[in-house]
Amino acid sequence: MRTKKLNLLPLKALNVDDFFWNKYTRLVTKEIIPYQWKALNDEVADAEPSYCIDNFKVAAGLKEGTFHGWVFQDTDLAKWLEAVAYSLSYEPNEALEKLADDAIDLVGKAQQENGYINTHFSILHPGKQYCNLKEGHELYTTGHFIEAAIAYYEVTGKDKFLNILKKNADLICEVFHTEKYKNAVP
Repeated sequence: MRTKKLNLLPLKALNVDDFFWNKYTRLVTKEIIPYQWKALNDEVADAEPSYCIDNFKVAAGLKEGTFHGWVFQDTDLAKWLEAVAYSLSYEPNEALEKLADDAIDLVGKAQQENGYINTHFSILHPGKQYCNLKEGHELYTTGHFIEAAIAYYEVTGKDKFLNILKKNADLICEVFHTEKYKNAVP
């Protein structure tokens, strides 16, 4: 069977200039992304704390503390970084890109030597990675980070985030290529 290769346009080559859609893209860039950054940093008054950035700082050894939030809390940062990438594709913003670069640096500092990234397990259950795939959300979380890293690379051309996630993906391949997991899925 022959497959046809898709020819994809780079994100930067797409330009939507429409009265209806412009209102929403501007809303995302000007309001939602900055608000979400404040939420990730627990700076929104009267809102439940996210602990997301704090968890990464703890995992990176930049702050004392423990993990707080949901087991999949890290995905909030991944989704924010992906939104930033798409936003930068249609509206360049040096300050926002710098903020994203700093967040990516934090992810890199929280990454374990073997490539593992997940603040819940790094902080609360070191050595128990990939032991509870049903409830641990580790692969789900990694998937969100991979999507964000690809989007960020495509838009900015910067490969730091992509390389962080390549190392994480290599670890996943190594772990699941062991005898323990080869026959785990029917």
